[in-house]
Amino acid sequence: MKYEEPLKELNDVEPRGVLAVSDDLDPDREEGTELTYLHGVASTAEADDLDVVTAPAGTWAVFTVDGPYPAALQDTWARTATEWFASQPWRLRPGPEVVAVQAMDPADGSARGELWLPVGPT
Repeated sequence: MKYEEPLKELNDVEPRGVLAVSDDLDPDREEGTELTYLHGVASTAEADDLDVVTAPAGTWAVFTVDGPYPAALQDTWARTATEWFASQPWRLRPGPEVVAVQAMDPADGSARGELWLPVGPT
């Protein structure tokens, strides 16, 4: 895609890769509610011609995603809810939720990346 290379040059902080960012999420994640969804990169650079989502400082739970895309990502999301959050003293806190794609292989439909979720103590 044309926009990926100029964006990748701005990626100077974690998470690395092209990001899919969901923000302004309904706290209950009720189906049909509106949200902000953008593609971009994490950066400290100023860019007048780009939309900016500011991620508040805090703790992030980071989950590795590796396999058939988007099935591996969907499986990771499901496991965070049913396994990880159920066994940890953490809850989602307000803030953007991020999928960082580090590599994608269109030939076999797989991807490697990370799911970043903002968390806080329960």
